[in-house]
Amino acid sequence: MTAPDARWTLAIDHGTSTTVGAWADVDPRDGWVRVGAVTVDGAPAMPSAVLSRPDGAVLAGRPALEAGTFDPAAALLRTRPHLAASTGGPPELLTQWPRPTTAVDVATALIAKVIRAEAGRRGTLPSSVVLLHPASWSAPAREALRQAGLAALSAIPYTSPDQLDLLDGPRAAAHRLGGQGRLLVVDVGGAATELAVVDRGGDGTGSVTAMRSVNVGAEVLDDALAQLILDRSPPHLAARVRFGGDLEAHRAWYRLRTSVRDAKEALAAQGTVAVALPVLPPENPVPGVVSLTHADLGAMLAPGLEEIAQGIAALVGPLSGPRPAMLVRGGLTDMPRVREWLAERTGFGLAHGGDPGAVSATGPASGAAAWAAERLGLGRR
Repeated sequence: MTAPDARWTLAIDHGTSTTVGAWADVDPRDGWVRVGAVTVDGAPAMPSAVLSRPDGAVLAGRPALEAGTFDPAAALLRTRPHLAASTGGPPELLTQWPRPTTAVDVATALIAKVIRAEAGRRGTLPSSVVLLHPASWSAPAREALRQAGLAALSAIPYTSPDQLDLLDGPRAAAHRLGGQGRLLVVDVGGAATELAVVDRGGDGTGSVTAMRSVNVGAEVLDDALAQLILDRSPPHLAARVRFGGDLEAHRAWYRLRTSVRDAKEALAAQGTVAVALPVLPPENPVPGVVSLTHADLGAMLAPGLEEIAQGIAALVGPLSGPRPAMLVRGGLTDMPRVREWLAERTGFGLAHGGDPGAVSATGPASGAAAWAAERLGLGRR
């Protein structure tokens, strides 16, 4: 791998459930900057999972999630809230097996994997790496993320700390969308929903003028759906998974929880999906299935969506001037009519129009990569 290439930038969004990356580079045919998603392990998004094997090898993304099926106690999932809770003191230990691991270590492994994936594909390093974070994060939390990025870069030859930047997610999402004036960004994440009003400037910059967090996230819904499946499972299987406490029961819950997340994503495109029950002999030696439908999902989504709508009203109510347009994004908002329901409930118009990239999983990351390219003066202006 060669020294940094001045023609492309990279942005990474380390989320609670998934981590995504996006690049921006200069098209040699016309000199314009273009953006695209980073592919890791054959997919545009990877699970935010890290696992340390007994031999010392560290797995990140999909391989870590799959290895956790056999050793769930060693799999570290949904660690970003720990990073967000950083107070500037010693990093909190998440596990003692097989060696101490912190939220910063986990973020480092995920960030490094995205950098290596795209740099390896190109054969060059990016001129800039931008890490995204919620606008509500404290200075110590942002510093913890910065330390993870610096650690990831330090392990790669020819890199420099000067290559690293941080940018909040709402401004990155607004930059991806483009336009001017106020924009309300509603980002339904894994742990919580972030609401932020971004004042977009004419020069492509922006500032967050108001923000609020709502304790509604995709991971809580996944837990509820997993419990619903157990409610519909054979009683002896449900009791063993819930109360068994042994390694096989722990593995069964891990497999069920992973299957639920995949099933929820499938429900965005189809009306019903069959979720395989975990095999757990001797009580459940033959795999069975439980069906989930849009109706099941809707019943669980409704209270959370109402809470988000109330949060939007509380955030925007005190603001004077024209009502901002609303950009609604995040995995749950890909479900049928979720965006439309929020627009109808709150009276805000949807801002993304016909641009699916603005609400995609890599939308903010692609906006941040383009932001970095503009800061460096890449491409035509």
